[in-house]
Amino acid sequence: MFAVAFFLVFLGTIFVYRNPERIAEESDGLCLLAPMDGKITKIAKVDLKDKSEVLCVVIRKSFFNVGILRTPINMEVGEVKNRFGLFMPSSSSLFSNLCERKTFTCKNKFASFKMVISAGRFSQKIIFFRKLGMFKANERFGFLRDGEIALLLPLDTRIKVSLNSDVKAGESVLGYLAYKESNDK
Repeated sequence: MFAVAFFLVFLGTIFVYRNPERIAEESDGLCLLAPMDGKITKIAKVDLKDKSEVLCVVIRKSFFNVGILRTPINMEVGEVKNRFGLFMPSSSSLFSNLCERKTFTCKNKFASFKMVISAGRFSQKIIFFRKLGMFKANERFGFLRDGEIALLLPLDTRIKVSLNSDVKAGESVLGYLAYKESNDK
């Protein structure tokens, strides 16, 4: 009996911490990939505290999706802000005000954006392998058992997905950043 219980716990652990290899649908430098497996729950223009407007794309992950977090594009993470809070269901109306979250300020040669990672009920904490520095697109950078990611993107971002679309981390294309000529000559 003990062997059967141990085997079931072992299978459950393998299921929760699985890490499949993912190949991106596109390799364009402007292409935004999904940072985690889940469902698109919000695509909207939002106002920030500094009076600027951004495009917000929210991906909600259930407990049964793969928990590995991947970078959406070649980027540099400059700042990480922590907000400690509760581990509660992401479907709750109080989730955005009370949950534990980390906000990453990211930039690449085309745009600056933010990633807000919020932990859900089954998460004990948000785990990151490395927090600051340069990351390649589709690079594994963390683990989240349950929760959501909000990408705060420039308004000129072209979104390819729609509400309730299922996306896979590092594989599904969310959209494209607008091309801006750089003056680095």
